[in-house]
Amino acid sequence: MSTNNDAALAFRGHVVIGGELECVTGLHVGGNRDSLVIGGPDLPVARDPATRLPIIPGSSLKGRLRSLLEMLRGKVRFERGDSPPREGEPDEIDLLFGVPFGAGRSGPTRLVVRDALPADQQRRSSERSTLDWWRMLDTDGLGTEVKAENAINRVTAAAHPRHVERVLAGSRFKLEFVLSVYDFRPDEERLVKDLLVALSLLEDAHLGGHGSRGYGRVRIALNEVPAVTTAQDYERGRKKVEPAGELKRLADIDADAWVQSIGARLGAQSA
Repeated sequence: MSTNNDAALAFRGHVVIGGELECVTGLHVGGNRDSLVIGGPDLPVARDPATRLPIIPGSSLKGRLRSLLEMLRGKVRFERGDSPPREGEPDEIDLLFGVPFGAGRSGPTRLVVRDALPADQQRRSSERSTLDWWRMLDTDGLGTEVKAENAINRVTAAAHPRHVERVLAGSRFKLEFVLSVYDFRPDEERLVKDLLVALSLLEDAHLGGHGSRGYGRVRIALNEVPAVTTAQDYERGRKKVEPAGELKRLADIDADAWVQSIGARLGAQSA
């Protein structure tokens, strides 16, 4: 989509999709190694610098979702390990995640992925929140464990030990995706479904590092009703609507029903 066309787009509103990500196995999303301490892990996880709690940076989650969707659509050259150069109009992946740097094209990025913070609320009355659970555990770090591994040199058989920090299996993180809508045409409707497709791919792949060794398997649930705040809502000073309903597994989300409800809500502003 060219810059001139982008200038003509009319902002329709925001769609906010909330949910949770649960770590089925230990999760390692790498953090800042400059803060390593003597005796600490060789590969620390990402942490909030203010609270020192483990987080999943939005950039890591967004990048992984994009790469999985690009692989599904045949846009990755595995022999080179990167995406092939593309010319012309942005496709649906570009519209959703943004145009790659240096591509010579422009357009508003539709998807914002918030940093995923530890869940501080109970999901059921019979269980603790993730933060409460972490605080009662006697582990290497708040919410994490350190796993000792060995890399073996196949020529000399020499072992190179390393210690990898990972978030505990069973930990839950809050998810929030914000989708900007400019024209709810079929190509914009596709963006909602593409996000659900990318999340489904993530469940069957892995998040973070060392996935081939069992790390990073996740399970995702989303609020059954996405929130929609229209352009007119903002003009009138209306408080942002929050996602509603019970958390539902991805397999139970009706993508067509989501698209219809979002379109009906956005269409109401032009009536």
